[in-house]
Amino acid sequence: MTALLTDQLTRRFGDVIGVDRVSLSVERGQIFGLLGPNGSGKSTTLACALGLMRPTSGRIELLGEPAQSIHRTRGRVAAVFDEPMRVKGLTVRQQLRYAATLRGHAGGRSIDEALELTGCASLARRPVTGLSLGQCKRVAIASALGGRPELLVLDEPLSGLDPVGVRDLLDTLRALAQAEVTIILSSHRLHELERLVSHVAILLGGHLAAQGALKDLLGSRTRHRIRVSDPGRARDVLGRVEGVECLADPHQVGMGEADQRADSSIGELTLDAGDHTPGALNQMLVEAGIQVHELQPVAVSLAALFNELVAAAPGSVAASSEEHS
Repeated sequence: MTALLTDQLTRRFGDVIGVDRVSLSVERGQIFGLLGPNGSGKSTTLACALGLMRPTSGRIELLGEPAQSIHRTRGRVAAVFDEPMRVKGLTVRQQLRYAATLRGHAGGRSIDEALELTGCASLARRPVTGLSLGQCKRVAIASALGGRPELLVLDEPLSGLDPVGVRDLLDTLRALAQAEVTIILSSHRLHELERLVSHVAILLGGHLAAQGALKDLLGSRTRHRIRVSDPGRARDVLGRVEGVECLADPHQVGMGEADQRADSSIGELTLDAGDHTPGALNQMLVEAGIQVHELQPVAVSLAALFNELVAAAPGSVAASSEEHS
């Protein structure tokens, strides 16, 4: 069953297009990352999907229900946006009880179950105003779980967190996924999200730049790092081969004593080999009289994929995304 489907979703703000014909498909059981720089349309997309904002055009389904019947998903969908709620004078347990009263529907998780599932049981008697930001975010998730949602939507949950807070929140989200909660989260924190998400969609300037299983998106890109005796010439040789792309300017690397004796200009370059095997690359370089000291595959990161998409996007998108390089 599909947890969220958007088909050609478009939202305009006067003459400004917030999201432009975005089609997403989030299946049950996924940890789905909606990624992109600030202003890319992530929050607008989620607000439209949750019925908090009316789209200009396009079709939306949430847990199989069309947008006009989104009220039928009451209790089955929960969202955590912006700053976590902190009610002065209440403990964590009391705040969760208060939130359950506001929610007003029965049949959800018990407070103890929600606290345990989010790793907040030890905080139950603590005043909410004395919690760290990371603890507050986990308590907010515990509160959202009170209705026993099948789908949990989080907007920038890692924003402002220190490394310990990030680690604890990621652990919480993994535990929720194991408890069969489908998770959609928007973020621009690529390095951290790579350790969590199973599927991603990347938005740039309101447009969908990529979507799919993370392992497929990263695995479809073959990278090799090569240490050679003449990196500049190696780049020229390989640059003329169809399907091979050098991804960065060659640079000098540290050399052992044997390398220094062999060639004082040893350097390194990284390339997309396309369909060419390491053996074929090695043969091309050797036949050109270039000594190959090392040739090995390189894992492609989510940040590297993102930077490639930004580089291929219009200049305005690339300029707004410099923080991710």
